[in-house]
Amino acid sequence: MRKSGFFPRLALVNLMRNGRFYGPYLLACTVTAAMYYILQFLSWNEGLENVRGAMYLKSFAGVGCMVAAVLSATILLYANSFVMKRRRRELGLYNILGMEKRHIARTCFWETLFCAAAALAGGILLGILFSKGVVLILLKMARVPAQFGMEVSFRGIWETAVLFGLLFLCTLLRNLWSVGRARPVELLHSASAGEREPRTKWLLVILGVLTLGGGYFLAITTKNPIDAMLLFFGAVFLVITGTYCLFTAGSVALLKGLRANPKFYYRTRHFTAVSGLLYRMKQNAVGLASICILSTMVLVTVSTTIAMNIGLENSLNEMFPYDIEFTQDLENEPGDPMDHMKEVEAAVNAAGGFAGSRYYTRYWVYCGVRGGEVSLNLDQSCLRTEVEVVAAEDYNRLTGSHYILAPDEVLACPRNLPNFPADFTIAAYFSDWPEDIPKETGMDGVTLAFHVREVITETIHHAVTTLLGAEDSSLFLVVADHETAARIMDLDTSRSARQFRIQMNLPGTYEEKTAQTERALSVLSRRDGGVSFTSKQDNAQEFYAMYGGFLFLGVFLGILFLLATVLIIYYKQISEGYEDQRRYLILRQVGMSGQEIRASIHSQILLVFFLPLGAAGLHIFMAFPMLSKMLELFNLFDVKLFALCTAGTLAAFCLIYALVFVLTARAYGKIVGGGN
Repeated sequence: MRKSGFFPRLALVNLMRNGRFYGPYLLACTVTAAMYYILQFLSWNEGLENVRGAMYLKSFAGVGCMVAAVLSATILLYANSFVMKRRRRELGLYNILGMEKRHIARTCFWETLFCAAAALAGGILLGILFSKGVVLILLKMARVPAQFGMEVSFRGIWETAVLFGLLFLCTLLRNLWSVGRARPVELLHSASAGEREPRTKWLLVILGVLTLGGGYFLAITTKNPIDAMLLFFGAVFLVITGTYCLFTAGSVALLKGLRANPKFYYRTRHFTAVSGLLYRMKQNAVGLASICILSTMVLVTVSTTIAMNIGLENSLNEMFPYDIEFTQDLENEPGDPMDHMKEVEAAVNAAGGFAGSRYYTRYWVYCGVRGGEVSLNLDQSCLRTEVEVVAAEDYNRLTGSHYILAPDEVLACPRNLPNFPADFTIAAYFSDWPEDIPKETGMDGVTLAFHVREVITETIHHAVTTLLGAEDSSLFLVVADHETAARIMDLDTSRSARQFRIQMNLPGTYEEKTAQTERALSVLSRRDGGVSFTSKQDNAQEFYAMYGGFLFLGVFLGILFLLATVLIIYYKQISEGYEDQRRYLILRQVGMSGQEIRASIHSQILLVFFLPLGAAGLHIFMAFPMLSKMLELFNLFDVKLFALCTAGTLAAFCLIYALVFVLTARAYGKIVGGGN
């Protein structure tokens, strides 16, 4: 006992003898440490500083670090609790044979130290080896030229070592506290301790139904994309709470219901499976709920990020309908708009020409809508909205229409403005009367009355530089002429803008269009009077970086969630195998055949295995409407595409899940002897 090498040697022997338990544990620790190092490497990689869109890539890596840290803690603590539960009898035997608890504590210390050293060394080495490959994959996803060279992040090594060192310290303290509290006899007989039949906790069932129903209600009824984003995490919290409540109490009620059905229960393959699960469900329910939640996370992260990347080009075209768009501010740069048009066309022609162009004057004002009144003076009772106005002359030229409108007639396209009236007014009220508006127009303000001649669906699309493409509400108006549009803008010049827009498509490849845009801008930048511009090719790299970062993060976290799911399933099946080993031995002794035992094992595993998968499928199905609305914020309006991505992800996950089912069922059968 006094020899300094005794306890380290004993710890190594224990780890090798319990390889079936510690092998997956160390593998999971090593992989999570490697993935955490890679994310830290990306977060602090100086080589990404000069990459266009690096802000998105590094931000996503930072978010991934936080999620990976939480998931690593969950994996380590769960796996450690399982390993120590299986070893309680062994530790109790040590105590009975004369080892004091302080000696057991020293053994646990060396075991934890060896595990930590192996996991950290292997994880960091694995992370360093694969970090460059991951960077190249990330840059490929972001459509950024590859950067060659090998780097090692010493900060990443330090951060990984600190995190996993603290996690292993927590597992050691937890193990020492557990062993210190237990009596030797309790440790020795812990594996054979039985469970009483759990009671059905109807209050918990009701709470689970209410919280799960509340989460589903939010997911189905939320129609506004911004509301969907704000309410998403509340819905997630309700669904997680409901899932744990229903798996804890609802599963007991379900098994008792199956037992109450004689046609189902009194069959050889179902009898032992249902009875065994019923007495064990109290301790297994949390594991099943965790499998369900992690499976749902895999489905959500992977399906949404894949859909965003497949629909990337459509989103880009939605935000930037033309290759290049010039905007002349007519408020600050007065003059004939057609002169601006000629200068821009000449500059683009000199830079390489253009495939087509169009122009129009856009009038824009931010207002509030209250009933049939559009107010330019906002207050809290107004529905705030954006009003875009164009003259019929421009609208007809761009759309091929032939509208002739009276001064008080408009064509209207209201968005998210329910029951917008056929007759409405645009008004401005003043506390201090402006000097440029005659007082005889009214006592306290100016009001313009209009009649909606026709509700239209086709508007004039222009570049939208914000990534949040879904506005709360908007109103597109076509008025009789530019004079009418100017009268509306003159009501309140502080919230209005007048812009002359020129939209062009360019010939050639992506690279040729980018070079041509740069040449044209170098010419236009030397003219008097600034012209702002928006280029699809120039903004595309920002898009590619953001969406590529989303895809990388989704796949990376999906792998972590899947790893946690598989680990929990494996340990759950192994744990139940050892618990059922003695029970199935007794059943063989009383005459149950090997075929009947295998059928019973198959029935039990099916009940346990596919209940979380079915619940995860239901979760993703109910969350689909809310997720679709959230994707609209990123200009993905193709619901069919998202549905196909979700279905494909679910199908692929089911295949992986079925493979894990086959492997764990085989391991379970070998433990209980059903494979003999």
